[in-house]
Amino acid sequence: MPKNRTIFITATDTGVGKTVVTLCLATLLRARGRTVGIMKPVQCAGHDAKLLKAINPFYAPEPLSPHLAFRRAKIKFDQSKIQECLKKLQQDHDIVLVEGAGGLMVPITDDYYNADLIKDLKAEVIIVARLGLGTINHTLLTINELKKRKLKILGIIFCQTKPGKKSLPELTNPQEIEKLSGVKMLGIIPYLKSFKERYLLDQCKNITL
Repeated sequence: MPKNRTIFITATDTGVGKTVVTLCLATLLRARGRTVGIMKPVQCAGHDAKLLKAINPFYAPEPLSPHLAFRRAKIKFDQSKIQECLKKLQQDHDIVLVEGAGGLMVPITDDYYNADLIKDLKAEVIIVARLGLGTINHTLLTINELKKRKLKILGIIFCQTKPGKKSLPELTNPQEIEKLSGVKMLGIIPYLKSFKERYLLDQCKNITL
């Protein structure tokens, strides 16, 4: 992957594995000699930014959509603050990974969405999708919205969010989505039992960037 890239990690839904994918991508890229900065611009509850050791300009304590969480916490969102954080990360790193809060059309304010933030950051997009039943619909809707907004899609990474043997939909959905959408499948991350570097590199070696 070339240097000086900003990549936004979005998802088809909440809880599909964005943080895991972001961690795996950072680990893989660093193992390939790249310097990687991570930003979680918006977080509502949870510890994603801490796990990723990411810069987190805006945090609200309640697990709600950002526009509601910020309103209740009386937090004023300022997109320029995120731009400032991004510039600092870009100065020190080859690649900056930006993990979104939820899916593409999650509102950060009443009239500003994750999709708007992607455009303002001039970022390329990796979509994270779950493997199971229903993911074809959710993933194609996300892809269509990105295309409509003329945002560049790098590809899709599928994440196994539950342990155990894969079902028939989980085995077939990635290839079907790639065929239906024309968007490249970058790989599948299996259910992870550890976040240790050597284990991540072994489990995620199929990911192509």
